[in-house]
Amino acid sequence: MAPRVIFFLFSLIFLYHANTSHSKEEKIQAFLHPIYRDNVTNLYSIPLTIGEYEPGMNPTTRTFLIDLNSAAPLLQTCANAAKSASYHSIKCGSTRCKYANPSFSCPINPTATKKPSCRKYLSTSLTTRPVNTRFIRDTVDLLYTYNGVYTMDSEKSSTVTLTCTDDSTALKRIPVAFTGSIGLANTHLSIPSQLISMYKFSPKMALCLPSAKGFKTYSGDFWIGGGPYYYYPPLLKDVSTLFASTPLLRDSKSSDYLIDVTSILIDGNTIALPSGATKICTLAPYTVLHTSIYKALLTAFVGKAKMAKAPAVRPFGACFRSNGGRGVPMIDLVLKGGAKWRIQGSNSLVEVKKNVVCLGFVDGGVKVKNPIVIGGFQMEDNLLEFDLKASKFSFSSSLLRYNTSCSIERLRGM
Repeated sequence: MAPRVIFFLFSLIFLYHANTSHSKEEKIQAFLHPIYRDNVTNLYSIPLTIGEYEPGMNPTTRTFLIDLNSAAPLLQTCANAAKSASYHSIKCGSTRCKYANPSFSCPINPTATKKPSCRKYLSTSLTTRPVNTRFIRDTVDLLYTYNGVYTMDSEKSSTVTLTCTDDSTALKRIPVAFTGSIGLANTHLSIPSQLISMYKFSPKMALCLPSAKGFKTYSGDFWIGGGPYYYYPPLLKDVSTLFASTPLLRDSKSSDYLIDVTSILIDGNTIALPSGATKICTLAPYTVLHTSIYKALLTAFVGKAKMAKAPAVRPFGACFRSNGGRGVPMIDLVLKGGAKWRIQGSNSLVEVKKNVVCLGFVDGGVKVKNPIVIGGFQMEDNLLEFDLKASKFSFSSSLLRYNTSCSIERLRGM
């Protein structure tokens, strides 16, 4: 039986069971919201409707840049945030302020008629210094799933604690294609953490970043609440069964998602690495390497590649004549515990012009905090799961191996 026929029958069965079960229980499995790729900046975003509006005013869906390591739930201008009819400023001294920022103390001013706003300096990937943010309460609308198979067409609105800022330096760092940024760091204030607590979800968050070369131009996926994760066609099983895992490292000085890459293999040949944690970062379009690692990778990859060389195109150091995917060395990141994150040609070679591809890693210099920063291109079409409670990072490697991708068209619920 043809794979697409099997997919169709399998989908009908799941839709039947999902519709009959959720009508009785009304139990949401997880939020399942789209992720989009901006082909100008090579960055990723989530469309969100924040707040409620007066009758006659249509809610505005805005585009928020994904900042995986930001501790600020949301960065938007406070002027924009205040336009919502459901906007509430959180005042210092309130219970919500104490929860959001236990160390914040109200300035002593006996003549003040009202208490000032609750604030906190929060780290983001946009600036080297923490950003002065103001805590607010408002609604966030997200799509959801009952079974990991399909996405509901309607959004569920949840009231959460958010942040806004008037810090012009931080806001200027957000490309004009985006309204603001959404932070996904593992803190009790992140939108995933708040929703996981509110809905008693599994304490997990997952990203499946879409690629420019994915199946058509559909969106990727942002999961809050864990699997099962179904991707078609013709993969007819929960993608989490394909996962390999490694511990997430803890850093008391940052909220970064860090893992331990012990070595890199190029078609089986080992590249030794200097000490230091590897950072996973959605704001780096391509993986950034310490100069010593970059040079070793470049030499090993060029030596193994069975492709004709082409003139280098900045910011890349090695380019080739496209060879239809043939003669491309495999890159394996060997992780603590022995798991291997395989990077195939679709995640190692960037098409820069017709019939020319370049090795999609960049030289970060010698004065870097992390010897490896894994960028978005290497994560595309990989399902990545962050277990926020167990501090575990799980990954599928490329879904293209199974003739599917993060950019599939999802089934829609009623």
